[in-house]
Amino acid sequence: MGTPGRINLKPFVYLVLGLLAWWSVPLGIRHFFRDAFYEFQAPVILAQSQLQDLQRYWDETGLRSRRELLIAGRDLARANALLQLELQQMRGLAEENKHLEELLQLPGKIDFRTVIARVARRDLHTWWQQITVSKGSADGVREGSPVVINTGVVGRVIKVHLHTSEVELISSSVFRISANLDGDERTVVFTGDINKPFHPPTGRITYLPSDYRYPGPANSPIQVFTTGTGGVFPAGLSIGVIEGKFAPTSDGLFLEAAVRLHTDLSRLEEVAIMVPLAPETSNSVRP
Repeated sequence: MGTPGRINLKPFVYLVLGLLAWWSVPLGIRHFFRDAFYEFQAPVILAQSQLQDLQRYWDETGLRSRRELLIAGRDLARANALLQLELQQMRGLAEENKHLEELLQLPGKIDFRTVIARVARRDLHTWWQQITVSKGSADGVREGSPVVINTGVVGRVIKVHLHTSEVELISSSVFRISANLDGDERTVVFTGDINKPFHPPTGRITYLPSDYRYPGPANSPIQVFTTGTGGVFPAGLSIGVIEGKFAPTSDGLFLEAAVRLHTDLSRLEEVAIMVPLAPETSNSVRP
């Protein structure tokens, strides 16, 4: 038994020695053990996500009557038929676009295949920076792949594991992407902002030429889209809208403005990962 009033320093000494031993290990070995631990932890993350989805499903179905479920099934069948019709129209437009590209001898665009993934994990301290999704290298996901939902850009894949991937959100302060403003073809830069949890996320447009004038009605929201340059995000994806006024940058050469994001990042449950196809498997890229 230790002497009353004295502090036992042995745990702190062991902790310091352990940290010193860990820092002395080569960087490559540390990365190996970190990735191995993450892969060991991944099944627990996926199982927890699936249990939450199952619980939500039973909670929702248990509160609905048989008649409500029949009506919901009928509405779902109608929506599916409408989507099938729109899909056929899109295929026709794609074939027409391909034919025009061949006639005009335009360079082909990168084709993507879509991998649907559930949001498996989200930490409070990185709420607007990163999420973990339930698809990885085993599903063909690659680093740098765009991540989207129906309303626009979500982010990009920054790290791929076997069954999970880490996604950098568009609201992250280190996120960068080239963009266009509605009515202007000049390229600007979109960046995420420093966003606090439980506050609507925002971004910023910078490097906008000082002579920019919106051609639409005054005080109306200005749409912001991806440019398609850089070979990562395809062109025309929605980023957000500019609702406030432009302000000059610190050097006075350009304009900047805050961007309200279209995508509701706080309620993400399922995302689509756009994996670029190899040239030999892409229909639009010609030899």
